[in-house]
Amino acid sequence: MTNEKNRIIGIRLASMLLDHFIMTFGIVIILFILAGIGLLLLGIPTNDDLPEWFIIIPLFLGTMIFSIYLNKDAIRGKSPAKRILGLVIVDHKTGEIANPLKSFIRNLTLIFWPIEVIFSLFSPERRIGDHIAGTKVISDDKTLKTEIKIGQIIISLVIGMLFMALITALQFTLAGTFRSMMKW
Repeated sequence: MTNEKNRIIGIRLASMLLDHFIMTFGIVIILFILAGIGLLLLGIPTNDDLPEWFIIIPLFLGTMIFSIYLNKDAIRGKSPAKRILGLVIVDHKTGEIANPLKSFIRNLTLIFWPIEVIFSLFSPERRIGDHIAGTKVISDDKTLKTEIKIGQIIISLVIGMLFMALITALQFTLAGTFRSMMKW
């Protein structure tokens, strides 16, 4: 392996790890703040007086937070770590900064994060999500310009929330099915 390829792999892995740390740390802080506010306002409810909205609001907030995680690259093709490390996501064919929907699609494979990290060792410019979305990561030489596409970002966030709601509903359905099977 050449020194340049090692450097590129190192930057990509650093970007993936730093993004994961920043986003996860941010999510945990937000969840602790929201939980603290909830406990201050409501106290600790018992199972007997647990209102339905006490479950629905955290599920809604969870889908919103994970939608933000999946859309971390939506603003000008850069996640927090990519901004720090000087990287940008571009359309593989046109070389233009990837739009928010492509950024969301490439991040759907983060569910398989360890596999994505291993794949990046062999393909530093394009992980599995990049192949699916038709994107790649390059060094940002500051020549690519794009406007912030608020409408596309909002649509991408809503799609992310719907995706996470579907995953959550599937989890509850599977858990219910598993519980009913265990009663036999």
